[in-house]
Amino acid sequence: EAVVSTQSTGTTAKHERAIMESTYDVGQLLVLLMRMNKSRNVLEVGTFTGVALLKMALELPEDGKAYALDVSEDYCNVGKPFMKMAGVDNKVEYLIGPATESLAQLSGRGLNGTIDMVFIDADKGNYPNYLEACLALLSPGGVIVFDNSTFNGKVCLPKLEEPFNHIDATNKRAMTLPGATTILLDIGDGCLVIRKDK
Repeated sequence: EAVVSTQSTGTTAKHERAIMESTYDVGQLLVLLMRMNKSRNVLEVGTFTGVALLKMALELPEDGKAYALDVSEDYCNVGKPFMKMAGVDNKVEYLIGPATESLAQLSGRGLNGTIDMVFIDADKGNYPNYLEACLALLSPGGVIVFDNSTFNGKVCLPKLEEPFNHIDATNKRAMTLPGATTILLDIGDGCLVIRKDK
């Protein structure tokens, strides 16, 4: 499994959009949180080539499920062979299209309150929308992790431009959510971690 994960990371590093992939420490944070809450169902918004998705899928129990959302089937196709090599391809369902629509589709399928872990690393302008949609899907005790939540410190500038204003709005909204515990960690490019307490 570790070999396959390394191969997946190596392949992504050669991709022309490699900068979009999450860092190793972010992946380790996801694994840690999944082990802490014994995640059975996970969701990734912005799968890209699936490096983080593979790490999460490897942590799932036999009957676990991973929902992978991305606008590009080409990106997802890069990672699919590694899912198969790791023996987790049967646990992964890809939803290709705008993530707001895919999240609404999952909700419409009756998945509200069933997702134990959500990782969001997609278009920053939609971060506030992703927060609200994923909170509905999240199970009690479930966790949402946003990547790029500090964006090289740009969310701390006096004047916030697009899309940093949306990241900042998401951070502030998360800090005041009722029935949730939130922390902004200096991991990767900043990870906003939200636990749904009830």
